Amino acid sequence: MKREQPTWKDVVVEALADLGGQAHLSEIYSHIEDDPKTATNPTWQDTIRRVVRQYRVFEPVPPDRSGVYKLAEFETPPPQSQDIDSGDPDINHGVAQGMLVSLGSIYGYETFVPAYDQSTREFQGASLGDLVSVRDCSDILEGQNLPRVRQIDVLWFDEDDHGLFPVYGFEVEHTTRVRESLDRLLKIPARFRADLFLVGPDEEKKALFDRLVNQSPFRRHCSRFTFRLYNQLEQIYNAATRHSRERNNFGVIERYMRG
Repeated sequence: MKREQPTWKDVVVEALADLGGQAHLSEIYSHIEDDPKTATNPTWQDTIRRVVRQYRVFEPVPPDRSGVYKLAEFETPPPQSQDIDSGDPDINHGVAQGMLVSLGSIYGYETFVPAYDQSTREFQGASLGDLVSVRDCSDILEGQNLPRVRQIDVLWFDEDDHGLFPVYGFEVEHTTRVRESLDRLLKIPARFRADLFLVGPDEEKKALFDRLVNQSPFRRHCSRFTFRLYNQLEQIYNAATRHSRERNNFGVIERYMRG
């Protein structure tokens, strides 16, 4: 998806490509020190160090702390139409996560799921770790709530001149632990003004959600919370995959925009 301005990820990807696909951080700094983005970020070298740790596209070269990174070689399969129709709640949970990750990617966001889910859950034959673009969000969401935030089922990030920041958080909940899901979402620092979604299978979960968001401590944040049913997620996911496929077949690129 084409953006109005290149992100730090774009800048570092281009620098590594120019440097042969692999380089030390000092070489990356030298290559991009005159880039227009450095003029608006006085700590741009710190930003680059965060960027190469965060994104899956940058792979550290052994030994540990060598300071050398290379462009990872991987091919993310294009998303296909998908139904949530399994009777197994755990399978449905993984399918919903996969849909949200793919949907975020289609819409031009950077995506993250918890480390455990990256290695254990799959969607359309690929591990979630192979579908997300953010490897680790520790540098983005520092603080005492970081362990809880890193367990949110799916996060979508945007990027400004100083790096990534969360814009959407999603919890998939098929049990009665709706309060725990809402509490995790609320651990995203309020300064980011992220929109918070709970996705569940039925009206029973929606009724529980509606009751809880009108209780403390969620009541004063209730405008940030939204509940969506599995079938609503299925509808928007399948519509987006069809549009993405048809757009690519036609040969046009959607301009990146967030309202």
